[in-house]
Amino acid sequence: MSFRDIVYIREFDKFDSMGNTICRNTGCQNLIKYPFRKYCSKECNKQFEKWYYHNFYWDRVRSDIFKRDNFTCQICRKKYPYTFRRKFARSRGLECDHIVPRSLYKKLGYRFDSFENKVKTITEFLHNHDNLRTLCKECHKGVTKQYLCGKVNVNLTNYKNYNNLEVIVTKKN
Repeated sequence: MSFRDIVYIREFDKFDSMGNTICRNTGCQNLIKYPFRKYCSKECNKQFEKWYYHNFYWDRVRSDIFKRDNFTCQICRKKYPYTFRRKFARSRGLECDHIVPRSLYKKLGYRFDSFENKVKTITEFLHNHDNLRTLCKECHKGVTKQYLCGKVNVNLTNYKNYNNLEVIVTKKN
């Protein structure tokens, strides 16, 4: 599947109250114009593709996190070798971890019931760089195991500010 195939999924189609197709660009409410099928202008097309590419394309998001963390596990601090394939950073030893687990999105009030809520859930939670970190496979496996065994308690009172997020490791009775 190419990048162009991804951008043209129907979920991004928007319509006005009369059923006319309006521009897909997130902040634009103009009707689409010929020769464009999904946008009102070439500029809106480029803006949407840039927005989509940086917010929804997981390979891009993961690559950005690896680069930000200097290809280093944020727990054991081991640096891993990497390569670039199709412009994205790759590493066999690293994974991108959600600090607040993805499974908690409903508890945090995020939903997938409408297009707007899907966009909000993905941009504010699932692909939010502040909720992502680089971990080696071994550390990621350990963190996930602790969470699933109930040894990790995530305090969600201040989840919007990931810098102040409390992740508490507790001993199981």
